[in-house]
Amino acid sequence: MDREQQILALIRRNPFVSQREIAGRIGLSRSAVAGHIASLTRKGIIRGRAYITADEGSVACIGGANLDSKATGNQPLRPAASNPVAVTQACGGVARNIAANLARLSCRVTLLTLVGDDQAGRWVLDETDKLGVDTGPSVALRGEKTGSYTALLEPDGELFVAFADMSIYDRFTPDLLQEKWPHIAASKLVVADANLPADSLHWLVERCRAEALPLFVDPISPEKAKKLPHSLLGVTAVFPNAAEACELAGTPLQAEPDCRALADAIRARGAGHVFITLGRKGVYYAGEAHEGLLLPAIPTEVVEVTGAGDAFLAGVVYGVLRGLSYPEACRRGLAAAHLALQTADSASDLLNEERLNQALIQSKGSDPH
Repeated sequence: MDREQQILALIRRNPFVSQREIAGRIGLSRSAVAGHIASLTRKGIIRGRAYITADEGSVACIGGANLDSKATGNQPLRPAASNPVAVTQACGGVARNIAANLARLSCRVTLLTLVGDDQAGRWVLDETDKLGVDTGPSVALRGEKTGSYTALLEPDGELFVAFADMSIYDRFTPDLLQEKWPHIAASKLVVADANLPADSLHWLVERCRAEALPLFVDPISPEKAKKLPHSLLGVTAVFPNAAEACELAGTPLQAEPDCRALADAIRARGAGHVFITLGRKGVYYAGEAHEGLLLPAIPTEVVEVTGAGDAFLAGVVYGVLRGLSYPEACRRGLAAAHLALQTADSASDLLNEERLNQALIQSKGSDPH
């Protein structure tokens, strides 16, 4: 856990917070907090009292934050039978995982999500906050239950079936987004997932287009992809897998999809950049300056696939924020996914800037810079 990131999150929430209060919140001595603040000041990240932060561009992540339960089979799973499994619980949700990954990559990031006013919701926000994500814009709704995602995995980590209880996100209304717009507009880039209702996604796409605010969208699933507005003008980049791309393109699901045709159809709806994730085959990218590129995945000994797509999107955002071209940002995304696949965590603690660059060097055989 990065203490400096924790301290930064508290300072950004309240620039007048005292060192004693910070010490009490994160369990350090006041002198230790003073040392970290001095280090952050030397680095130019904070500037004097009251700790005004140097904002070089932040990301607002909007969407799901869930309690994830994962049951991994001890042997190949059989339907309509009792299967021995090992069960774990963790924080999850697409927007939350992306935010956590960005924080691990030293990006300034906020999370706007809905949780229930229950133990699960408090735990998810607290654990996310500890990573350095500003969860201040998020809302705990009385009388609602925090979203949950339950995945049944094969012994090799591949998904067998999953169950999602996400009814709380029906409360993610355009009025709520309007209320939270100052938090969103303060960011350099917005990431949204399709847990939002259709009218809220439409509102967000239109508002980001009107404000010229870059918007990245994760469709999550073929069914949830249907909630996106027909006009994707205002969507800077969209990140479907092959099944979701077929849905967005209005094409029947194909065993061997024609990625170029799918990307062309999605871009014809108005999306600026399309990243079709293809698992072990890599990612097909198409954008304004490129007809289409297939970027190969980094060979990986897979522990579990859950969370790899979230890490990929976070890696792309990381690259874009640093002014890289979209293909080069895509390579950062593939490196982030490579690291995520090596753990069972929804947001891998292996992910940081140093390991990301090491993975790039190993995959290309040269320094990525």
